[in-house]
Amino acid sequence: MLPKGWYLLYIADGVDPDRPGIYQWEIEGAGVYIGKYTRRSRPFLEYERNVIKILVGRPYRPQKPAAFRRIHRELCAAHLEGRAIKLTILENCTPEQLSERESELIRDRGTLNGRQKT
Repeated sequence: MLPKGWYLLYIADGVDPDRPGIYQWEIEGAGVYIGKYTRRSRPFLEYERNVIKILVGRPYRPQKPAAFRRIHRELCAAHLEGRAIKLTILENCTPEQLSERESELIRDRGTLNGRQKT
């Protein structure tokens, strides 16, 4: 459903995307979302699946059909509007460091973290 290259991918120097780490979605005209992952599929596949669900009208989850997070809606809108979307794998962390480091980066630049205000 989404074309290959619907977002640009950058991996910071020295970062191994197969090891736990921190990633950043940057959406032109919308802001920045910071996330953490222990599985590579988190930044690379799960967001794409949720954007596709929005596009085809499928629920987020059976028990929470409308619970898409703000980042999912912003990614979908940017894709439909042709705005630039960039995913950057920022750094690796030990699993024990992930939450603290994610919180630091959210405070510094995570303008899209949290639910969309309606």
